[in-house]
Amino acid sequence: MRKNILITIVTIIISAFCFCQDNFEYNTGAKLDFSCDTLKFDTVFTGEKSSIHFIKITNNSGKNININSIRLEHDDNQIHLNINGWQSNSAENIELLKGDSIFVFAQAELKIGTTNHLLTNSIIVNTGGDNQKVIITAYGINVTKLNGLITNDTILPANTAYLSHKGIKIDKNAKLIIKEGVAIYFNKNCGIDISGSLQIEGSLEKPVKLQGIRTEQEYSEIPAQWNGIVFNAESKTSAINYATIKNTQTAISATNNQTLTISNCIIENNFNNGITLENTNTLIYNTLIHNCGSSCISISGTGQYKIFNCTMADYWNISYRKNAIFDCNTDVQNSDVVVANSIIDGNHDNEIEINQKSNIIFDNCLIKSNLNQQNHYNNCTINLDPEFENPASANYILMPSSPAKDIANYGYIMLYDYLATDYYGNSRTNDKNPDAGFAECIK
Repeated sequence: MRKNILITIVTIIISAFCFCQDNFEYNTGAKLDFSCDTLKFDTVFTGEKSSIHFIKITNNSGKNININSIRLEHDDNQIHLNINGWQSNSAENIELLKGDSIFVFAQAELKIGTTNHLLTNSIIVNTGGDNQKVIITAYGINVTKLNGLITNDTILPANTAYLSHKGIKIDKNAKLIIKEGVAIYFNKNCGIDISGSLQIEGSLEKPVKLQGIRTEQEYSEIPAQWNGIVFNAESKTSAINYATIKNTQTAISATNNQTLTISNCIIENNFNNGITLENTNTLIYNTLIHNCGSSCISISGTGQYKIFNCTMADYWNISYRKNAIFDCNTDVQNSDVVVANSIIDGNHDNEIEINQKSNIIFDNCLIKSNLNQQNHYNNCTINLDPEFENPASANYILMPSSPAKDIANYGYIMLYDYLATDYYGNSRTNDKNPDAGFAECIK
């Protein structure tokens, strides 16, 4: 009796197994569903492996299907696939149950060339009929490795790209000059450490770009991807003009006796401060600082600080921001701080924190503050919406109805000719009066 039961069970198992084996349909030409139609690698550094992207292939045909093949259209060793768990650029006879899915992972490793280039390829899937495909695009940038100590005066030529895995240090006797259009991509936990001098010479059309190595769109606004720029006590006179500095811990830090100029810059998405200054002499103008986890500008100690026609806007929502946008705690006797023709606005009730005894004046600014600091304010507009065009999209151009329009002090333009034009090169003298902020409203 037991023998008959055992035979029956074995027969059922074998029959079920055979049924499953026979139930996959071959060469049906059935259409499979893909999670996307394009795998896009935004920017790939040549000679370096990219991040990994994937597609999900699902069988919604209502039948168990045998996939004849999955392969790369052009196997030139620049795209690497993992198909259903196997590291290979091609696979055949993949059985896919109805309603089930498999994954295909892709990674780019573009060859080093002489120019930047766009690579296109496809993943081809065949079930017996017409091929289905997922397009792959990868934009390759030729980069030069830039790491370690710079001991001699060095120029990074215009329109070149660099990759820094370990960071850059400028010796006290050296100067690093970065020309327009240069891009430097930094690995996590590194940046530029300066004991000598730094000169960034970007332009409106070709700003210098300093950012982390993750170039995918989903990382475009993620802070703390690299350390930022640090000026040490030994550093010499430095200037940063037309640079976009983004996604750092703190974008710029300067300590003890430097003379620093920051002009026509965009500083954004920083986990701590945008700019930290202590015991320095610093001029900042025509600059936008926004989306910082702490302050946009933090000043302490002694020094002379001039901040003209800047926009400091902070609607940080990644975590709780403790500090005000502008934080100043300077020495009463040995410091002088002027903030003129600027905008300070954010999502806190009070965006200015200052030592009441600090020698500081806000002149013709639009500011957000609930503190009684009238002795520090001269002709300022308090607690009105600046009416930016679209701050959610980092567009801080003023609307024509903005209360920051025409409130700036024309005298600063007469005194400092570099204020005659805004960040975008627009004249500040074409209408009734200059506007506060880094950019004129020209509508």
